[in-house]
Amino acid sequence: MPVNVETLTEILEYRLSQALPDRGISVKFVAPTLKLRTALAQPTEREIQALIRALQICRDNLSELPIQTVTIYGLRDNRVVLWKKSFPLEQVLAAERAIEHNSDLFSLKNQYVNRFAVPIAFLCSALLHWSKLDLLLLGMRIWIHEVGHAVVAWFSGRRATPLPFGWTNVSLERSPITYICFLALWGLLFYRGYKERKRWTMGIAVVAILIQFRMTWFLPQDAFEMWFAFGGVGGEFYLSTLLVVGFYLPLPDRWNWGFWRYPALFMGASTFFNAFSFWHQIKRGSADIPWGTILNGSGDAGGDLNQLRDFGWSDGQIVNTYIAIGQVCLWVTIVIYAIRAIAWRSQGFKQSSKR
Repeated sequence: MPVNVETLTEILEYRLSQALPDRGISVKFVAPTLKLRTALAQPTEREIQALIRALQICRDNLSELPIQTVTIYGLRDNRVVLWKKSFPLEQVLAAERAIEHNSDLFSLKNQYVNRFAVPIAFLCSALLHWSKLDLLLLGMRIWIHEVGHAVVAWFSGRRATPLPFGWTNVSLERSPITYICFLALWGLLFYRGYKERKRWTMGIAVVAILIQFRMTWFLPQDAFEMWFAFGGVGGEFYLSTLLVVGFYLPLPDRWNWGFWRYPALFMGASTFFNAFSFWHQIKRGSADIPWGTILNGSGDAGGDLNQLRDFGWSDGQIVNTYIAIGQVCLWVTIVIYAIRAIAWRSQGFKQSSKR
C-alpha cells in the first residue's frame, strides 16, 4: 500500500504541535529529508532537546516515511533562515533507546549504572574493610579462594569440588569426562557468541580451549600441584577481577545475568580490595604471611603457601608475586573502566549543526 506523504506530514505536524504548542512547528518532507520549521529565533539546547523528544514520540509515523535526515530550522518572515540543525534520523532513535536503557537498572547499556556502580562497589568495600565489618563476608571470600583452586584443576582436566568452608576436593588423576565437559562448555559459548555476533565471547572461548588443552595434556604433575596451591590466593585476585570487569560484558542472551551482575560485582570488589590490602600489609611488615590452613591452623604444613615454599618459593617471592598479580588486575580494571567511560561519551547523543 503506497504511503500518503501529505497525510503523514499533516499527522506529524499535528502531533508535534500538540506536544510543543508554543513552537510554531510546521512539517515538510522532501525525500530523504524531513524539514521542521519553527518560530524559534535563537533556540537553547533545552529547546532543541524538547524538539528531539517530541520527534521520538512520533517514531511510529517517522518509520512510515523514507527519512534519512532531519533538519530543524528557524525562519523569520517566511524568508530568512535564522539557524539550522541537521542530523540523521537514526541518531534521534538511538537517543530514544539510550533514554530507555538509562531508565532500566538491569540494562547493560544504562550509562549511569555503568558509570557509577564500580566506583560505588569499591567505596563500599573500602568502608567495610576499614570498619572491620567485612568479616561478615569471610565465607564469600573463602569460597572464591576455593574456586581459585578448582579453576586450576578444571583447566588441567581434573575433577574438583570447591567447598565454602576452606577445602577443595580434587583428583590428581586426569579425567577425560571433565575435559570433555568443559570443552563442550567452551564450544557452546563460542557457538552462542557466533550466533549473536559477540566477538569477545568467541575470543574468550578460543583462549579457554587453548589454555585447557595446554594445561591438561602438557602440564607436568608437579607443576599442576604447584599451580593448584598457588591458585587459591591467586583466585582472590583474578577471579574477583573477572567478576568486576564482567559487570560490563553482555553474556549471550540465554545466559543473560541482568540482576546477578550486581551481587557478582560486590563479591568481586570486596574480595579484591581485601586481598589487595592484606598483601600490601604483609609487604609493609604490618601483617604475617598466612601459613597453614583455615581448618587446622597455622601449624598445618599442608597449607597453600607452605606447599609453595616446599616447591622452592621464598617468602619474598610469594609476597611479591601476589602483589604483582594484584597490581596487574587493578590496572586491568582501571583500563577497562576507562575504555567503557570513553565509549559512554562517544555513545552520547551528538548533534551536528549547519548555519
